[in-house]
Amino acid sequence: MNVPLLLLLYKKPETTIQVVNALKKVKPKLIYISINIPPKNKNKNDINKHNRVLKLINKIDWQCDLKIKKSKKHLNAYNSYKNAVKWFFKNEKEGIVLEDDTVPNKSFFIFCSKLLKRYRNNKKIAMICGTQFNSGIIKKESYLFSYFPMMWGYATWRRTINDHDDKMKNWPRIKKNFFSEFTNNKMFVKYWTKIFNDGYNKKFLAYDFQMMYSNLKNKKLSIIPKKNLVKNIGFVDEATHTKTKQWYSEMETYKLGNIKHPKIITPDPNYDNWINVNVFQIKHYYFIKKIKKYMIFRSKIVFNISKTMYKIFYYIFYYILKSFFLNKIIKFRVFH
Repeated sequence: MNVPLLLLLYKKPETTIQVVNALKKVKPKLIYISINIPPKNKNKNDINKHNRVLKLINKIDWQCDLKIKKSKKHLNAYNSYKNAVKWFFKNEKEGIVLEDDTVPNKSFFIFCSKLLKRYRNNKKIAMICGTQFNSGIIKKESYLFSYFPMMWGYATWRRTINDHDDKMKNWPRIKKNFFSEFTNNKMFVKYWTKIFNDGYNKKFLAYDFQMMYSNLKNKKLSIIPKKNLVKNIGFVDEATHTKTKQWYSEMETYKLGNIKHPKIITPDPNYDNWINVNVFQIKHYYFIKKIKKYMIFRSKIVFNISKTMYKIFYYIFYYILKSFFLNKIIKFRVFH
């Protein structure tokens, strides 16, 4: 494979080897490896895991140009990621980015290679993503366009990284009408305003959330494949953001086949609404925000119990409805 690739490593030998094995199937000719190091006061187990990761680099034994950058001191997840991406795209105009727990299939590399070339000069496109949470949502074309950057394995261009607004300087001034062009959904606006407020105030930093802010600000779209092409195996206790397993943990990947391009470049509202509800769960956030207004829920214990009960009943109700309609569909197919 001729597309330059960035691989970010730290201290996950069990997942790193799976990513390396996936790379071995396509043998990239140019690989950048950015390595974060554990803090000096970390326990010996973390240091041992980090050293095991370093040894796995030797598994990249095919003929390729290997460029390695090891941080001089420990960086938090956000700065480690940001520095790695900046280093990579300072040297390359376009490329693929993988972390040590994102395992792509062969279709991912073909998909990225072809679409990097196709949209190279189209500044409306921010990136090419490998993750699809709802494989049944696209019927004809091989991909859709979305406001959401799904960054569990993706390809992009230097121009997108240059547009990444790390400090969000204009956010206080523009936030009042920021979403008016994209949606009038109150839940969406409240949820993402909170996320961007936290990003601006440095309360919570996640590269993909700030990438979404940058893309919305610059009116850019992300490409989402018809089928899932990257498996995230990083839902573990030692992860930074994905400590708890979700329904979309470790989704299987599928072959994409011949690529059929959409006729027009426009965001898919059905997909974006589905992502908001099922992945970011903005309805839960909106409900929690509402009940916090009442005095009885100001007690942390009462609030946490109420939040847990809401989620339990929500999922019970969801699966009852799902089973009911599934049975109706089966009966309909049998008797018609």
